[in-house]
Amino acid sequence: MDITKEKVLSNQLRLGMFIADLDRPWLGTPFLLQGFVLEEDEQLQTLKQLCEFVYVDRTKSIGDQFGSKVKVDVAIKRESVPVIIKQAASTKQPNTRVNTAPKVMVKTTNNQKKTLQQSNFFEIMSAIKKGEITQTNDGIIFNVREAKPSASASAPLNGTHSAESTQPDTDSNGSALGFLRNLFGNKKEKLKTPKSNGETDDDPFGITESEMYRIHIYQNEVPRVEQEMAVIYPTYEKTQIATKEIFEAIANKQHLDISTVSEVLDHMVDSISRTPDALMWLAKLKDADNVAYAQALNVSINMMAFSSFLALPKLEIKEMGLAGLLQDLGKVKIPQRILLKNAKLSPTEFEIAKLHIEEGLRILAKTSDIPDSVIEVIAQHHERYDGSGYPNNLDGEQIQIRAQIAGLIDTYCALTTDRSYAKSIHNLKALDEIHQMRDKLFSSELVEQLIQFFGIYPVSSLVELNSGEIGVVIQQNQVRRLLPRVMVVLAPDRTRNEFPVTLDLLNSPKTPDGEVYKIVRAVTADSLGLHAEDFYI
Repeated sequence: MDITKEKVLSNQLRLGMFIADLDRPWLGTPFLLQGFVLEEDEQLQTLKQLCEFVYVDRTKSIGDQFGSKVKVDVAIKRESVPVIIKQAASTKQPNTRVNTAPKVMVKTTNNQKKTLQQSNFFEIMSAIKKGEITQTNDGIIFNVREAKPSASASAPLNGTHSAESTQPDTDSNGSALGFLRNLFGNKKEKLKTPKSNGETDDDPFGITESEMYRIHIYQNEVPRVEQEMAVIYPTYEKTQIATKEIFEAIANKQHLDISTVSEVLDHMVDSISRTPDALMWLAKLKDADNVAYAQALNVSINMMAFSSFLALPKLEIKEMGLAGLLQDLGKVKIPQRILLKNAKLSPTEFEIAKLHIEEGLRILAKTSDIPDSVIEVIAQHHERYDGSGYPNNLDGEQIQIRAQIAGLIDTYCALTTDRSYAKSIHNLKALDEIHQMRDKLFSSELVEQLIQFFGIYPVSSLVELNSGEIGVVIQQNQVRRLLPRVMVVLAPDRTRNEFPVTLDLLNSPKTPDGEVYKIVRAVTADSLGLHAEDFYI
């Protein structure tokens, strides 16, 4: 039973309601998104024609239609008393994991200190991309150029809005957008509690069953992606090093140790629960050499983020992250002439390439602390829904659902990453190709969820605004997915903004002509005669 959803007759629908589900499948309806805020009369009339009733989520509705979660007297098996945590609180909560992340500082070119809240996406992103980061005994220092509003159209003539970093994202006085501050997110989190005498821990990751089901109620806003990038960056660097060491250990026939990876995955899962876009951005910014371990880390991050979107428990999200790192480990044993061939493999070569599954499982069989569920995902991640996969030609429900997720994400990452035999394609085109694979290589339900996860405008997508400017999507809005945060990188005449401003479309910023900013369409870097890297420097 989902107590957040309320059944509402279509003739009782009102603008501002969040339509969470229909009385029929979404496929075949004119709605692009599965779950949206009802804000146009045309949408309302369409729903009345198509549906007898729908399900409304009041916690995601806006204006007068918003409502906090209804308290229901239902006993939940194995769940303990909720722990309410306010992120701004300075005191440590008992029994929570100690935050070992280094202190983060930001310094401008004139050696002035700034807080993370005062730093914008462009500054943090540029520092990471250019390596302008210093590690000291006091913590991590991001050396940034202080962004100044450019003279382009992105700095409006009528003063209706300014760079996002100079004003809050939402009104604090209870305006129409202030409802975001009141949303509570129930997150099932791992808590470290002392073990009683004689209590055993049969979980390889050190999480007891009681710890898995403790509920935290967070009373905070979703952090801006740039703030989360700065906080999680040291962990991401550790994960890169640990993943590289794993691949090198296998290549050198050394013992495989995943203890470091297990620790950093904990922090990555926490980061994804706060702001999944941060780690996905880091994977894009730092994946320059495109070597095997960088590909593995990219797959791992996307698998964890998608698993979080599907509301998998934290333990399973972490296991998916580990599976993503290790699922192609066996390729270390495959000849480079096959892995790097820039043409289609011959039947014999393809049979050799498929052996990476067997080789990987053989390696992991000698490695301690690998959960059986991770082994199962790795063993099946190349199986396909119609039975055309390998190594065992499993089909349909024979394939474990998490292995289906792994195969789907692996395919998406392959399509959107340069390979020796093919150039990467635009993320929207990749989603379109995967959509054509539904009920063939992948189940249609899982494909639809993947499209919902990435959205119409995935992170790093280039979009044209109604002002004629070009922006890059830097952070999605899970409630209003057509209104993401956008960094304006090109003026209407296609000249580059030296210091791009960031617009949160949720706040209805105004163009120089006084109109509310809107996304007109997605565009590709190729169509503009540019390289995607031009926008990430």
